[in-house]
Amino acid sequence: MSLFSLKPYRCRNCQHRFYAYKSGIESNRLRNEEERRIMKLRRSLKWKKTRSELILYGISSLIFLAILYYIIQQRIATE
Repeated sequence: MSLFSLKPYRCRNCQHRFYAYKSGIESNRLRNEEERRIMKLRRSLKWKKTRSELILYGISSLIFLAILYYIIQQRIATE
């Protein structure tokens, strides 16, 4: 089921087992208010981590391109 982004869960009230989307967006009707709040917090923390990784990759890409540009300019100027 992990191929379909589904994760096994168990209801705390009735002990019923079911599969739901990992993000919890599609399965809100199967959760109580506390579980929805926890999943919202997890999503926001995951987004913050993803956003910081994107910023880090962007900055490192810009630095790489600046170094590459500098190397190319040096070779053209010496010819």
